[in-house]
Amino acid sequence: MSQMRTLYDIEVNPALLWDYNFKPEEIRGEQFFVWYLGRLLERGTKEEVKKVPLKVVADYLDRLAISSRVRRFWNWYLTSA
Repeated sequence: MSQMRTLYDIEVNPALLWDYNFKPEEIRGEQFFVWYLGRLLERGTKEEVKKVPLKVVADYLDRLAISSRVRRFWNWYLTSA
């Protein structure tokens, strides 16, 4: 699964999926992407997060299930960038 890619061609880190079992066809869908982006922003490495375009983060931020601390950071970062 390490070569799987999401919507927007973002590589999936299998370590972030440890508690879920997604089908390959689900990984290219928007529902998975919204879930994965939230998980990536919460638990991904700096290198992984840097690969996500800021516009994508901005477009999806309101739809992500993330902590208020992470949401505040991204709101601040996107308005400061």
